[in-house]
Amino acid sequence: MRIAAVALLSLCALPAGSLADSPKVNRGMIEAMERSMENKISGLWPLDPAEVLGVSQGAYIQGYGAIFLTEVNLAPAAGISPFHPTVSADEIRRTHEKKAQRMGAIRNAMRAMLVDSARSLDSVPPDDQVAVGLTLFYWKWENHDGLPAQIVMHAPRKALLQSADQAPIASEEF
Repeated sequence: MRIAAVALLSLCALPAGSLADSPKVNRGMIEAMERSMENKISGLWPLDPAEVLGVSQGAYIQGYGAIFLTEVNLAPAAGISPFHPTVSADEIRRTHEKKAQRMGAIRNAMRAMLVDSARSLDSVPPDDQVAVGLTLFYWKWENHDGLPAQIVMHAPRKALLQSADQAPIASEEF
């Protein structure tokens, strides 16, 4: 009888224990930040927009923080097709120049995305990180000398909230 009582109490404790492990950030919060990221990138150059490829992905990792990733073509250009069988040297040069010119603006937008995410994700603990990563798309024919393939920025949420303009943001480019 005593064993049955202990077993019953243990089974009753399972739901309460699993509630303690529930995530601090729900999927709706992550989806809102994914949409915000896509809109911010798409709206940077309204007359000649960058192209967000695929769907942005966000996740909350307990003990680390929130991370948001997407792939972007900063300067969409015509690829090789039956109607455009070759790419001229001038097209290669113009595409490279446009992407190089847009690097400063995309880095500033990423900083703003970090701050916006830190403000919006109020259930993320202050010591957790907020991270934004962009993979930059290049056609095989493109010259991407001097341009990164990926940019990742992150900072603790509390630093982003305390001094958004002066937050110490770690930035890596690969």
